[in-house]
Amino acid sequence: METWPRILTVTVAAMIVTYIEMYYHIQAYTLTTTPFLLIGVALGIFLGFRNNVSYDKFWEGRKLWGALINTSRNLTRQACFVIDASHDSEDIQQFREIFVKRLIAYVHALRCHLRNEDPTEAIKQFLPPEDLTKVLASGHRPLAILHQLGHDLASARDRHWLHELNFPSMDAQLNELSNILGGCERIKNTPIPFSYSVLIHRIVASYCLFLPFGLVETTGVLTPIVVLLISYAFFELDAIGDEIENPFGLQPNDLPLTAISRNVEINLLELINYPDRPAALKPENDILM
Repeated sequence: METWPRILTVTVAAMIVTYIEMYYHIQAYTLTTTPFLLIGVALGIFLGFRNNVSYDKFWEGRKLWGALINTSRNLTRQACFVIDASHDSEDIQQFREIFVKRLIAYVHALRCHLRNEDPTEAIKQFLPPEDLTKVLASGHRPLAILHQLGHDLASARDRHWLHELNFPSMDAQLNELSNILGGCERIKNTPIPFSYSVLIHRIVASYCLFLPFGLVETTGVLTPIVVLLISYAFFELDAIGDEIENPFGLQPNDLPLTAISRNVEINLLELINYPDRPAALKPENDILM
């Protein structure tokens, strides 16, 4: 987190205030610790509330992606055992492979959609050329793939590969994918109000900057060290709230959507016995993206 410039700034300010107080004995502008204790308690509650809101968004995002994993596995399992399992013809096997690969493309496309990335490289190996062209031309790529998945199920039903009684069950899984998409978009597109964040930033900066005026008479030459520790705590709490507010980004503390997408890809390809499966991603510098 890029908090050290602010921490060093208030620490240097504390050193200047301490030097002037200790060597020139200018006490006209010094304060007691009482107002800073009162403000500090209120500020801690304020930061705690804001960070709880940010973490709720982070945790909800993780639950949605956990639901995405489970739903993708369920759909793949149903594609293997519900879509005419009694007649395992070449056409049906090919249909299953196309359906599951399209499902993998949906997962990758959703990740790219949430991170504002171009999904072409991530999905081109999983979609037929004509379907890829339609998806890339769409204004909402995950929704376009979801529409194609629905068309696949309707086609299987019309060919009598999927029984009418089983169709609603698989269609309900597609509805769940749509709900997950909407939930993720709600988290991404509903940030904490800007004025709320700006107010917290300003209050934290002002509190830490004026803190040495209330501590210098009590802590003396140790004032810069005390200010350093207190400002580190407040600035880091402020930064944590900013960083986890959007859990789908590319910061070290954001959700590892790339790794989750790769694991889904591996799992689904394994369920259909597809031989060419990629390896799971490894952390780089102890960070899994």
